[in-house]
Amino acid sequence: MNQTPLSQRTLYEDSAHIAVRLPLGEELGALHPGGCFPLLEDPARAERACIIGMFVLRPAQVAWTEPVLDGHGFPESMYEARQWCFDVRGTYGGGLIAAGNPLDAYRLALQYGVVDAVLVGSGTVAKEGVRLDATRGYRWQPYGPLRWPQLADADPYLLAKILRLRAQWQRLGVLSPRPYPAQIVVSQSGELKDGTADILDAGIFSQRHPDGSAIEVYVLSSEAGAERLHDRARARGMKLRLGDEIIALSPPGRPQVIDVGAVPGVLRARLDVRIADHDGGAVVLSKFAEAGALSQLNFTLMRGRSVTDVIAVTDRLDARRREALLASFGESARLFFSGDQRLPRTLRPVYVIGDDGEAVVVTFDLRGVRGF
Repeated sequence: MNQTPLSQRTLYEDSAHIAVRLPLGEELGALHPGGCFPLLEDPARAERACIIGMFVLRPAQVAWTEPVLDGHGFPESMYEARQWCFDVRGTYGGGLIAAGNPLDAYRLALQYGVVDAVLVGSGTVAKEGVRLDATRGYRWQPYGPLRWPQLADADPYLLAKILRLRAQWQRLGVLSPRPYPAQIVVSQSGELKDGTADILDAGIFSQRHPDGSAIEVYVLSSEAGAERLHDRARARGMKLRLGDEIIALSPPGRPQVIDVGAVPGVLRARLDVRIADHDGGAVVLSKFAEAGALSQLNFTLMRGRSVTDVIAVTDRLDARRREALLASFGESARLFFSGDQRLPRTLRPVYVIGDDGEAVVVTFDLRGVRGF
């Protein structure tokens, strides 16, 4: 195999727990010989959307440096790493945590490209999807990460290859016919909170795809939240209809909360979403896991350096900001898991891939897991 920055290899596979090994196609399969995209639910047979939780994590202060071994050695070693960090307040967490790793960026683009929808929490949309200057807000679409410096020069045809793989999966019946993933903003309260941007200002509501088509956007909320969002959108002249683009989903007698357990079924029945990514934070992903609404987790675990190691040398921060973050790191680092902040042993790996650098992508089985 010709080694490239995006070359990958399988480190571990528990095929007994994989429902379907979706093909990577000839073009993208060349980056990962013998590899696949594993799903623990088969969307061609399921009556609900298969929702994949996704995130990039790195130990906060003590790096995970155990050797990455093929076979049985690897899955055990990752449980010893502590303080898995997903964000540092005051920065854009994912970019800093991944430290410009090309495999992490590629996997993000790939996962956006081969799903019917991407669910994003309102806090993330307010922070990353809204820009107050001349720059565009982030879009949870495959072409976004492909423009990042670590991927821009890797392969100018990556988007076309990902979209061709998307078409192949559509022919297999595991994806709907939509050309790009829908964006689904999750806002339980529907409120505009003081000091935060309005999610209705996010670029996904006004921007278009590279082919000129409109971005398909929905807001998922509680019954009370949906009314607030509808009133605010109507006052702004936005064509977001209650029951169509704004979806209210509350359990009986509880209009202030979202019925998380019902989300996968509703997405499949109403929007024909067969596979979805959930690009959420620790709290919301844990709630989805607790409600049995996640099919699996796909975590990118970064090794070799801690977050403090990355901050100390990154060129993404100026010297003053770097010193301030290191001085306040204990209060700024946001840790993903509860308890002693180790990866819970209830999360069992079924598929692990890695490159020759820091990135290790792990698919976890969530069956029997109720929060983390």
